Amino acid sequence: MMPRILEVPPGAVPLLAWARAVPAAALRQLQQLAAQPYVVEHVAVMPDVHLASGVAVGTVFATEHHVVPGALGNDLGCGVSAHRFAFPAASLSRADLEQLLSQLARVIPVGDAVHRGKGLPLPPGLESPALSTHRLTQAWERLAPRHLGTLGGGNHFLELDRDGAGDLW
Repeated sequence: MMPRILEVPPGAVPLLAWARAVPAAALRQLQQLAAQPYVVEHVAVMPDVHLASGVAVGTVFATEHHVVPGALGNDLGCGVSAHRFAFPAASLSRADLEQLLSQLARVIPVGDAVHRGKGLPLPPGLESPALSTHRLTQAWERLAPRHLGTLGGGNHFLELDRDGAGDLW
């Protein structure tokens, strides 16, 4: 799918959308972001785009000499991670792929990790990091064991895909 170009204010970087539909409120956030002087090249709008606090979820952009903490959201581990398998997608039947995805879903906890999370035990060295405040340390100690090794909640997902070269991801 080729991206389509969305309308931006004068002087803004382009908005390139891979999303079929962009909610109006999210589009306003995207247009505001594209007009920021620290955003370079373009703003990519992914299929999961939706309104969020500060920066729309499903937004990818590059900056020069700036870090935008609000763009990370507040869900630990939120982001995209791609892993190539050591064998081509064609080596598995559809039934094999469905079974693999089902097995992955069984062993990777999914859901609202903040309230019901059942993550992995923290390995030695990951308990009690040196954080800037006692309140942050308490939050980390409460949340980290629920998140570690989980897929998280919200719009997080796990998928299997084949690229143009036939590799399984």
